[in-house]
Amino acid sequence: MSGNLKLQDNGIDIDDWDAPIYRVYSMHRFKSLLNTKTNGLVHPSLWKDPFENFFLKCKAVASDGTFVSLESLSESWYGQCWTKNRDSDAMWRIYSPNKDGVRVSTTIRKLFVSFFDSSDKFANLKYFIGVVKYLERSEIERFLASTSFMGLAFGCQSTNFARTLCIKRPEFSHEDEVRLLFHDAENNKGVDSIASFSLDLTSVISEVALDPRLLPDEFESAKEDIIRCGCTIPISQSDLYKINETIIRLD
Repeated sequence: MSGNLKLQDNGIDIDDWDAPIYRVYSMHRFKSLLNTKTNGLVHPSLWKDPFENFFLKCKAVASDGTFVSLESLSESWYGQCWTKNRDSDAMWRIYSPNKDGVRVSTTIRKLFVSFFDSSDKFANLKYFIGVVKYLERSEIERFLASTSFMGLAFGCQSTNFARTLCIKRPEFSHEDEVRLLFHDAENNKGVDSIASFSLDLTSVISEVALDPRLLPDEFESAKEDIIRCGCTIPISQSDLYKINETIIRLD
């Protein structure tokens, strides 16, 4: 019980730990997951929105006017984006431009349990998962103007910094994101902007779905390819564009 309580203490704004979440991988990346059983988190600096990682991009100014870069702290964070949206046209077109996307399904709890290392005595400083809040630019700027580095770092906790990585602008609210976050507090995990973690797909992922735009023979070919790579998870095709045949009256 104490382990579960510790795990849930590292959740940010999560009301339902059993809520389903989804992520679209490229076919190449998904087959790599099957082969290596490792999942990679990346530096937030690689996320496209310039307001991402907004706090850690700032410079801190001391009482004597000296400026201090937060770059080293910024480089110690890694993240991965998931969504609570099961299906959307935008999601497939953005993350599966070549119709080779693979959508995987899990829950917040399953994903975090697989990620959170309860044997790590510094786990409460390193492993987080959070639901993204969408704030207006003016709200973000007010937050920055009223916040200090030491205020966020009070108590030597990482939760406040993790929380800043779970804020985006309303223009991205359609993404309905959940973020898996890691703080490399000991500076020994990341390689080339990626931090890798073991991921047992069969115990974490409940469903695999392929691009809804694939033709029937393309879907079957892709499905067989994934099975040959060792996938034992149920595989379907997204039904986003499927319409059941309906018979209407002529008169």
